[in-house]
Amino acid sequence: MTGILIAFDFASMLLLGWVFVAGFYIPNAAGIAAHIRLALIATALSVFAHSMTMMYVVAVGRMIREAVEKASLNDKYVAQTKSYRKVVFRYASIAMLFVMMNTILAGGAHTKMFPLWVHTALAIVTLVLNAYSVYLEIRYLITNHLLGHHVAQEYSATQDKH
Repeated sequence: MTGILIAFDFASMLLLGWVFVAGFYIPNAAGIAAHIRLALIATALSVFAHSMTMMYVVAVGRMIREAVEKASLNDKYVAQTKSYRKVVFRYASIAMLFVMMNTILAGGAHTKMFPLWVHTALAIVTLVLNAYSVYLEIRYLITNHLLGHHVAQEYSATQDKH
């Protein structure tokens, strides 16, 4: 599951980047319509990837906590997974907020309610925040995954003794 989530994170980041670059090469009204459709797909994929990562970190954390409680393992494992969850939730939430905000406010740029540079500047901030969030999510997905395996091994070792 960790690998699938990492793939979704990369795919969402690539698609957001593609939408950003393609926005500079819109030739006509049909190009704008295609940009809008692609932006909606990129937004959906980004929100999905961040949300699924958040839920997976919660699920792994819960399994770690249950194993620690059942086998009376060291509580430091629970503290570690909670710290991972806190970081992932903070940055994934901010990334989702910005990608949705940029997509929604893009309508204002399209209807000329505010200058196009506002949409472009917000898109740059959105890309940077998403890139950093994806980096952290991948880092903590792998770290949490490895922690889960370590706890599972310790849990199995305590069960074998009984």
